[in-house]
Amino acid sequence: MARKKSKAPLAAQAAAAVPAARSPQVLAGWIISPFWDSILFIGAPLVVIAGFLPLRSVMSSERIAILLLAFFTFGHHFPTFLRSYGDTELFRRFRWRFLLAPPILFCAAMWFNSRDLHGLMLFVAAWDIWHVLMQQYGFMRIYDSKAGAINALTSNLDWAFAISWYVTLIATSPHYSYNLLDRAYASGLPVIDPATVAGTRYGLQVLTALLTLAYIGYHLNLWRLGRPVSLKKLSLMGIFLAATFYLYVVIDDFLVGFTIWSAFHCIQYYGIVWVFNRGRVERQSPVTSFVRFLFRPRWSLAILYTGLIFAYGSFNLLPNLVGSELLSRVLMALIFTSNALHYYYDGFIWKMRDPETREFLDIASAEETGRDAFTAAWARVRRVAMRVQPSRHGLLQASYLGGAVVLLAVLELSDVRSNLIVSESLAAAAPDVGIAHYNLGNALWKEGKLDRAIAAYGRALERIPESSKVYNNLGAVLAEKGDYEAAMERFEQALELRRNDMSPSEATSRSPLLPGSAHSTAARMSLIHDHYGDALSRSQKPARALDHYREALKYEPYSAKIQASIGATLGDLGQYEDGVKELRKAVALDPAYATAHMNLASLLAYLGDSGQARRHYKLAFQNGDARVRQAAQAAMGQLPSSP
Repeated sequence: MARKKSKAPLAAQAAAAVPAARSPQVLAGWIISPFWDSILFIGAPLVVIAGFLPLRSVMSSERIAILLLAFFTFGHHFPTFLRSYGDTELFRRFRWRFLLAPPILFCAAMWFNSRDLHGLMLFVAAWDIWHVLMQQYGFMRIYDSKAGAINALTSNLDWAFAISWYVTLIATSPHYSYNLLDRAYASGLPVIDPATVAGTRYGLQVLTALLTLAYIGYHLNLWRLGRPVSLKKLSLMGIFLAATFYLYVVIDDFLVGFTIWSAFHCIQYYGIVWVFNRGRVERQSPVTSFVRFLFRPRWSLAILYTGLIFAYGSFNLLPNLVGSELLSRVLMALIFTSNALHYYYDGFIWKMRDPETREFLDIASAEETGRDAFTAAWARVRRVAMRVQPSRHGLLQASYLGGAVVLLAVLELSDVRSNLIVSESLAAAAPDVGIAHYNLGNALWKEGKLDRAIAAYGRALERIPESSKVYNNLGAVLAEKGDYEAAMERFEQALELRRNDMSPSEATSRSPLLPGSAHSTAARMSLIHDHYGDALSRSQKPARALDHYREALKYEPYSAKIQASIGATLGDLGQYEDGVKELRKAVALDPAYATAHMNLASLLAYLGDSGQARRHYKLAFQNGDARVRQAAQAAMGQLPSSP
């Protein structure tokens, strides 16, 4: 049955692709049409790479990531909820899951967030891998079904092939594997020996190579025997794996690579939800009036559907825009909840065995032709069982998902390992990841191992020479060692990198959708100037130090630390009254900031206000560490006795 090339809009073509009755010849064809399948499903990775990768020449990596995370990664949750709550029959079957899962997940996210625990992020990262695999496997099954290539062995090989390749690509990707290990260790899981990590990576590569040979040989044999082989399925998986390898392993910017990869996954999802809901509306199935309105065959409604997805995705931008820490935590918990619900709902609303899924994707007849009578009968029994006891199945799912979350919480709360041990293991397991050496440098700095920290920062700069974060921290460690000239040189390099950055704004996505290792490598301008000012102050250059502190305050006007540094430096310059004013602003911003109270008390004592000086020394003693308490007590002993 020949098809004419159509210029009809997506909605119209989708409607044409799902008529009430279809012949076996048409069933062996496309989900929508050759053109739209090439854009939305098979060729989506190539379309997205071609569309977004060139943005690197005009936008920073951070801006590209913010754009794609919002309007694709987060936005693609909306079609899931549209189907879950807009399909009345589906909602009736899984009512309690749809009603109870959102508040339970939100409360869990708030609890983990309030305690700065990482287990939920690891849980969702692992769930994301499974979710992606099942989407690709689902597309493979659809194209096989349309070609009439229904066979249990084919299905099992597809499943094994998809899993082995994707997991191997993640293990081979330095950044992705580092990110998973980082989250695992932060969640309290045991540290794996770096040699074991390398051996596992090699073992996966060998296993996948062998499985690939078997997979190719199997399909060649099917072709030789004259049995159906879906070239669309093979093209889909081949392009997916090639794009994943390029974006995860080859590209030098994982921040861009990961978010572009996520965008093509989302476009595939937009398309399949559109086609499915068009089928529901076309066949007058029970859906809400809004779904019936939205999925009519009109070009304007396809644009509206896309606009609603992008509007929902814009919610992911809000955590960057609010000033309240509590509100930010609430928004982050809502973002996490949306993400987890998307994975959870997709796990049971898109079952390929479900007759409705097959019917409205037009693969039902093809599926049945490949089954014998016993298999078809057993499938009907399974469907009836799932409809009779959906609540019991949901309770079973909830129990093992909840058990995994509780276990992660217990592991992290009982974790007593030092950050240095974990950072050393991660740097050894991911030696090509600059951020691993940067984090190791931070851990060594915190432990006072300054020479080793400098060496770690040096290794980080070899891998991410564009990182102003590394230059800034390296400068701070050099200043702590007393090498002020070298420190100032590093601060100048950090400032130069930030001035040349295409993204002058310091806002980067705080979304939990982003892998931790892919966050911005740019230091805050306020922090660079603050560290620079500290080095100048220690090297007896208070006038230059004051300039940098004031520059830092422009970027971070509510920083008690910067405000206090300005006050103390004014005191060093002999401007005591002005220094007192600035230090009073600092303690107003943070009443528990012991160093500000100490410096304010010292200036007040010099000006002869012993009563106020004593008051601030007491506040420093109450809020400071052992060193500050000792200094405050000694200073109070030198004050004149109160009348």
